[in-house]
Amino acid sequence: MSGDDLAHARESATELPDRAAAFFSALLTEQFVLQSVRGVTVSESGSRASLYMTTLSSALIAYGFLAESDSARAFLAVVLPVVFLLGTFTWERLVQTALEDVIAVGAIQRIRRYYSTLLSGADNYFPQPSDRTAVNEILDIGTRSSWRGLVFTTSSAILTVNCIVGGAGISAGLHEAGLTQMTYIVVGVTGGILVLVALASYQVRQFKRVKAAVAGRMS
Repeated sequence: MSGDDLAHARESATELPDRAAAFFSALLTEQFVLQSVRGVTVSESGSRASLYMTTLSSALIAYGFLAESDSARAFLAVVLPVVFLLGTFTWERLVQTALEDVIAVGAIQRIRRYYSTLLSGADNYFPQPSDRTAVNEILDIGTRSSWRGLVFTTSSAILTVNCIVGGAGISAGLHEAGLTQMTYIVVGVTGGILVLVALASYQVRQFKRVKAAVAGRMS
């Protein structure tokens, strides 16, 4: 067959002799790609969380060696903001990867729902999540309507630790400014809690937005 006899790439789908088989093959490829996406998001989340915690622990160890020296205050003044910024960037990316994972699971579930219609009784092999004990529970956890479903995520853990770092930085700065112990402790704790509440609220809103999008596509 000459090149002139071949269908254009944009029209090739309509020229397929068995479009149903081609569609099924495309579904298998799409599911494989989505599974790969999930693997990448989990791997990236673990790497980023590990990088942040390693940086934080290294900074604390270094401060332990410098605690009795004249450089300790300058060290904290430089390191704490850097660690806090790294933690904020890490947390934001962890939220994004978690949302990407939830979206990928939703797409996989749509494909599995199609598989369950191929034969009578096929739904026994491709169950859809319906409660907390369902298969592929991550979809239920990641998009649960209650904020409690997000407490035990990696992003929430990093956010909590980073807000403690931020509160400690505020207290240290106010201590150097000459405020009383009670004042800088209260202000530092309050500042850390306010940042935690603000960023956690943002995280909950993002998950609710994705939940609505995934639910709309699943219906």
